[in-house]
Amino acid sequence: MPKIGNPVPLSDIPCGRCNSKRRISKSWVEKIPNSNGFMTLYHSQIVCTNKTCQEAFEKALSEDLEKRERFRQSKLEHSAKKLAPKTA
Repeated sequence: MPKIGNPVPLSDIPCGRCNSKRRISKSWVEKIPNSNGFMTLYHSQIVCTNKTCQEAFEKALSEDLEKRERFRQSKLEHSAKKLAPKTA
């Protein structure tokens, strides 16, 4: 039976934008309680070693997060207007 997952460590896979080497900048462990006790999650933040590429990625990510937040706010406002009682 084949292994599940990627056999190559993520830090060894080159950057998809600039094709340079990537590295692990931060790793942490998270324990989440569930009905059987705890579930352990291992996280790693991987960044590009090319600073201009990483800055461009972070800028695009922040713009995307701002866009999603604006969309969420407009959706909430629209649903509030829709549910508001109409007065004539």
